[in-house]
Amino acid sequence: FNMKNLIKLTLLFILFIGCNSKIQKEANVDNEDIEYVDLIGKFKRVELEKHPFIKDSFNLNYTDYKVDQEVLKKIKPLLKRDISIKVIMGTWCEDSRLLVPQFFKVMDKLRFNKRKIELIGLDNEKKSPDNYHEIYEIINVPTFIFYRKEKEINRIVEITIETLEKDIFSILSDSGYENAYYGF
Repeated sequence: FNMKNLIKLTLLFILFIGCNSKIQKEANVDNEDIEYVDLIGKFKRVELEKHPFIKDSFNLNYTDYKVDQEVLKKIKPLLKRDISIKVIMGTWCEDSRLLVPQFFKVMDKLRFNKRKIELIGLDNEKKSPDNYHEIYEIINVPTFIFYRKEKEINRIVEITIETLEKDIFSILSDSGYENAYYGF
């Protein structure tokens, strides 16, 4: 039982713990001299797409996601100019690494204004030096906060209830969407 197997076993264990964990994952077991760096605070999408430990999973999860075209047709008229979205995530978090690229694929297909999406990274304790975790009352990541005229209308927290597109449609159509942590 060598060190490499121990690291792989540890990573597998951490994967099952999920994003509620306060444990920092080692991202690259084959190249242990490269330090993993989280994106914390406000950052741009390009930083996510070029991050040495995230770019591969970002591109894979973006490319592999099959967008529901029928639901997109329903969302499109609801994406008015007064809509903006904050995406609060952890680059260390498997749920963030899955849902954020999928979210961007949906937004790209909708041709949503990229300047209306703000990315904020939290550390593995779901905190940031600028206190974004408190300002936006973050309990889990990723959190997608939807605003209409700068006022929060709803949010997707950590997981989708149906699908990403259906959850977005439910939020934008004001049809009573409740996220997985509603009421907590």
